[in-house]
Amino acid sequence: MPGEDEVTFERVTKLYREETGKKTLTPLEADFYDKLAVYLKRLEEGANREAQANPNSPKAILLQDELRKARKKRDQIFTYRERKLALLASARASGAEAELPNLTRQERALFDSMVSLLRASREAAFGGSPFGSEPGAAETPAQAKPAWTTAAEAPKVVRSEDTKQVPAAPSLKDHLIVHVLEDLPPFAGIDTTYQLKKEDVVTLPKTIAQILVDRGKARIVPMPGAPA
Repeated sequence: MPGEDEVTFERVTKLYREETGKKTLTPLEADFYDKLAVYLKRLEEGANREAQANPNSPKAILLQDELRKARKKRDQIFTYRERKLALLASARASGAEAELPNLTRQERALFDSMVSLLRASREAAFGGSPFGSEPGAAETPAQAKPAWTTAAEAPKVVRSEDTKQVPAAPSLKDHLIVHVLEDLPPFAGIDTTYQLKKEDVVTLPKTIAQILVDRGKARIVPMPGAPA
């Protein structure tokens, strides 16, 4: 239908509701954010013109309100989609199937970057292929070795009810210790599904830890011996 992909306030509002109301990503055209930027620029110019003519006119107030709400919804849409992409990237990096809808150019680049970083972190942690043994080199149950060879290497989850002490700094340079600030829904990590509660202290890959910190869900706990 002509104009179906045009970015308007109504479409931005609809997309916001879809992203907040379901766990899957809504398919978007590759240039969605480009068109959204054009819409916001045009709206800003119109609001400024009306404000210069009469800042107290109903039209000026209406345009300023629409601009403010559209910008807020833009930020919220990207944040919700970013979180969903992070979970899909974690699944893809661990070798699982991750079905992707149509993504914007910016989101496709973000997804590919996250997968690459998570695979590199997984490979560094396992000391080899990010997906374990190479094809044809599968071990028998008697030969199989645990993914984590020492307790110091394994990421640890420390619950607040277990101890108030910060766990010893892991030897993996690509991990961070974070203090969880609020209850979180379960999410997939590199080697496990995390079920984190407020006050938990957990060792996470840097990419996942940084996402939680950036969203205000956790704070980084300085490792013993780390530079101040």
